[in-house]
Amino acid sequence: MVESETGKIKIECITFLNDKKMKIYKYCLIAIIPLFLYACEKETEGLSKVTNPCEIELVGDETVLVEIGTHYEELGYEAFEGGKDVSSAVVVSGTLNTNVLGRYTLRYTVSNSDNAVTVAKRTVIVFDPASPTGFYKVSKDSYRNAPPSSEYATEPIVLVYQEESGAYFISDLFGGYYAVGRGYGPFYATGGSVKINKENVVSLASSRTTPWGDKFSSVDGTYDAENQILNIVVDWEAGYTFYLILIKQ
Repeated sequence: MVESETGKIKIECITFLNDKKMKIYKYCLIAIIPLFLYACEKETEGLSKVTNPCEIELVGDETVLVEIGTHYEELGYEAFEGGKDVSSAVVVSGTLNTNVLGRYTLRYTVSNSDNAVTVAKRTVIVFDPASPTGFYKVSKDSYRNAPPSSEYATEPIVLVYQEESGAYFISDLFGGYYAVGRGYGPFYATGGSVKINKENVVSLASSRTTPWGDKFSSVDGTYDAENQILNIVVDWEAGYTFYLILIKQ
């Protein structure tokens, strides 16, 4: 290092400027912190720190069958916010015509004190009692590809309901093999529409997409109207065939 007067003056100038910068920085820090805290206070002013979402419990089943031409009687519901009964605040909405066959959805909505909304749903199916509409037990004698299939040991329940004349929707064309038998859950219940002609022969009308991204290729079978039993063979594009015996409950 050259100890010249010019060099010393330059170093001192740099040090002096750094000191000034430090002083300015300190002053800025002191000035900014109170403003930042004030901004935070204003931003959170009036907001609830803890919110308790309401819970809605439907009385009865989530899917209800109502005979056409009869009266639908609401089964009831209960709603709570942090243990407090708020059932009187529930709003029920949806269109339901018990004189027209079809599938209807009722919505039960309630808001908590912070305006957080909770919604529950009930499906109402208006049906013709002379039709195959109803809940069906999948017989334990059902199987996939070759018997036996332990996945049907608990005899899962599927729903069959009329969409239009001669057309019916089956809630799970796997017959509960994956959703119930293997415990995968309701997401794996893949439904489809079938046709039942005057001779009670069953065929595939349309298939929903399975969780694996494919569909069912065919459904063949018969409906025993006297005993209310559906015997169907379901071919899946993945290469499996399901032999289902559905017995109306």
